[in-house]
Amino acid sequence: MINEFKSLFNKNSTILKNNLVVGLSGGPDSIFLLYYIKYLRDYFGFLGSVNPIIVDHGLRIESKNEALKAKKIAARIGFDSKIIKIKDRYFSGNLQNWARIQRRDILYHFAQQHSADIVLGHQYDDQIETIYMRLIRSSGFDGLVGIKEITKWKEIKVLRPLLKIKKIEIVNFLDSKKIPYVSDKSNFDYKFERVKSRKILKSLRKNKLFKIEKKLLKLSIISMRFIRCINKYENIWKNKNIIYYPYGSISINYENLFLLFKKNEMFCSLLLGKLIKNVGGNEFSPRKLKLIKNLRNLFKGKFNKFTINNVIISKKLKFINLIRENRNIEYGLEILKNKILFFDNRFVSLSNHDGILVSNKDNSNFKDDFSNNELMLKYHKYINFTIPNLKTLEGKLIKPYLYMMDSKYINYNLKTKSDFDLIFIKGKN
Repeated sequence: MINEFKSLFNKNSTILKNNLVVGLSGGPDSIFLLYYIKYLRDYFGFLGSVNPIIVDHGLRIESKNEALKAKKIAARIGFDSKIIKIKDRYFSGNLQNWARIQRRDILYHFAQQHSADIVLGHQYDDQIETIYMRLIRSSGFDGLVGIKEITKWKEIKVLRPLLKIKKIEIVNFLDSKKIPYVSDKSNFDYKFERVKSRKILKSLRKNKLFKIEKKLLKLSIISMRFIRCINKYENIWKNKNIIYYPYGSISINYENLFLLFKKNEMFCSLLLGKLIKNVGGNEFSPRKLKLIKNLRNLFKGKFNKFTINNVIISKKLKFINLIRENRNIEYGLEILKNKILFFDNRFVSLSNHDGILVSNKDNSNFKDDFSNNELMLKYHKYINFTIPNLKTLEGKLIKPYLYMMDSKYINYNLKTKSDFDLIFIKGKN
């Protein structure tokens, strides 16, 4: 077992280079993860800080005692953990999704404060269950890839290094070392989709000829290969046919988009959907069938403009333009000196001053910038309204310095270039 972990946590691994925020539930997976982070620290000289965070959702009577037990186990292993009780109350909707979002936000803020990566204890069995659930829901190829070992939440890197380790190996190891862990009763509650899926998979595993795990992993690998091919083609096409603007808009070559649409409507809508998501600041792309219907009418000349997911899609000259609507924009966000803040899920803001982000009421910030841009001139008022100014604590208004950056380069090490930077996240997926 130790040799397996040497291959996962080695001196060249990213996990050894940064401070860590560890999601600690107290269950066997997270305790196992914490134990091996200690092993790495003791035997490989990892010098970064380790901050285990226990999130108490307060959804069950036992949650407080479970959090305290997890804290004691962490202390026994050698880490001082912190218990955070969720203040928001759950009212309705998907309970597990609500809890996941609450945990994510808490871990994100701690990682941001400590300039740290987040480490989570998802393991092999979680991966199999996730692929199965997404298959049942008819997820696309991107979803069927399953859980990725390295992802990002905004500028924070998220690592899941246990995806090759099976649950039984984790439990056996902890039992052999007599290391206690917390048992969450909700893991046996069949009202939750994951618990039901776990039961079904257990039944399918009994049929060794069916080889359910092997088939699901193969589906994940095939999906990953397909997505890589699609992304490669997408990037080639985008480089030839798309203009990005630092104020958060995009222009697309009309003729080549039309040719792409004629070849494959679904692929065209997938590509365009990502661009709409990028400009609109939405969490999800628009519904493909709705987007395809609108594109058909646009290319047939039934109209030259439509709106979808907070984005105006407009044909002008030889281009299709994507412009953010000037609505549903949250102003009044507090910005701290030299701290990253995401604005409208499109921009990263950085400042040399504390203050708040306020609307550009007179729409005059970048009027001169559009004078030589015939494609965007018509929409300069829309665009100006969607770009904030910074109001300092002293009441001074500062206009932003705009530039673009590929999403893969967004991280907590960004430095300001001016008093107030606003960076359009180009290629955000």
